[in-house]
Amino acid sequence: MDSICVICGLTCLPIEPQHIPVKSVTMISWELDPFHTRGGTAYAIRRLANQFTGMEIETRVLLPDWLDTHPGNDLTPLLMPVLLKMRGELRRAPRVLQCSEFCRLALEAVEQIAGSDCVIAHSDEGAMFTILRSRKRSCKLSVFWLHSLYDPPIDDFSKDQRQLLPSRSLLASAVMTADIVVTSAGILKDAREFEWPDRLKELQKALTIASDEHRLLTVESMGCLPEVPENSQDKSISVRNVEKLKYVPSPYVLFPCRPSIDKGFGIFAAIAERLQADNITCVAVQRPGQQAMSENLSRSAFIYWLPWLAQDELLVAVRNAACTVLPSITEGFGLAAAESISQGAATLYQQVGGHHGLQAFPNALPVPLTTSERAQLYGLWSELVYIYPDSWPVWARHEISLRPLIDKWVDAIRSVVHRAVAGMGGIENADFPERPVEERWANKLVEEIFLAQRREGVKGIL
Repeated sequence: MDSICVICGLTCLPIEPQHIPVKSVTMISWELDPFHTRGGTAYAIRRLANQFTGMEIETRVLLPDWLDTHPGNDLTPLLMPVLLKMRGELRRAPRVLQCSEFCRLALEAVEQIAGSDCVIAHSDEGAMFTILRSRKRSCKLSVFWLHSLYDPPIDDFSKDQRQLLPSRSLLASAVMTADIVVTSAGILKDAREFEWPDRLKELQKALTIASDEHRLLTVESMGCLPEVPENSQDKSISVRNVEKLKYVPSPYVLFPCRPSIDKGFGIFAAIAERLQADNITCVAVQRPGQQAMSENLSRSAFIYWLPWLAQDELLVAVRNAACTVLPSITEGFGLAAAESISQGAATLYQQVGGHHGLQAFPNALPVPLTTSERAQLYGLWSELVYIYPDSWPVWARHEISLRPLIDKWVDAIRSVVHRAVAGMGGIENADFPERPVEERWANKLVEEIFLAQRREGVKGIL
């Protein structure tokens, strides 16, 4: 269906494959599955890259050449990882300085690459690249992809580096200097509906201004799900970790994210303690190569721990759970919740950030939040960002005030699990509908680039 561009007033027709305005992209990313994987962002960026190559778009991904960077496999000729040589002494430097040096190297590399139609910098690790590139004239569009609200302090930057930033916020500076900013509609919704804490106010303002200036593109988590082959759920997964699921007491509820405070693990630990009396097992997955939260054994006592699971193993655990539990403090896109929903699992989640876009699915079960509670969670997040995203002392300062929210979670989980155990159903498990191609992240960005090029053309005519 044709639409009218609100900026230039032109009729926008669907882009035919032969008229795709993008032939080559370059991405700046700290991680990419399977080369360097620290969390869900690595999988998201790999899926975005796969979407680009599926559109016959040449895709380069610039990555740091750390010692723990693993070789990739199953790469198409159109996907080209490029490892940038990082100085060994930087491994002991503050993270923002590591990322700043990576961005400087990436800027030099991009200047040597001919033919890219746009350059996409991802997350806080790529923010400085967008800022540095804004100081150089270029016909290539600059895209900043905001995966989360992690806005690291800039105290470790040198005076000269801080002077490059148009704001006291690293993320706000990247949002202000990018041609196109990509985030979720839920993040924008939160930015417009309540006041963020002081440490996040400049980012909040930058996002709303970018939206008003029509530089902000919103995409949703469902547009980043991997394509699932037919009969994939019937496929046996011959891995030993899945065997451990046989010994998990049933019924169980699963926390499918990394066990950290910013992902809501503090809330989950409090829930687990309360559900002991109900004989509902609360299951979480350890980080790779780590024991179960050894520094907080009292908090972990009520958790049944599984070893780190590969992606396909985790989906088996999701499908066998009575429900999944995602009490995130904030969310960029909410990919873990989207994957849980796509597997047909009853999925309980908090409506913050990217989670706002999930309510249309029958097995998506939001635990209702007041605007005040959302603001309270953002206050907790702002403290975690400044200290450490997995700080139990920070969580302890907020836990008592969040008890009414924890009560809501306990009641919601009891209701879902008891209905499942009693065979009462109540959660529709219809086949997950195939998402329209135009909702995929790569397709939406290509369309936005097309519109941006038309707007520039109109400006030239006027």
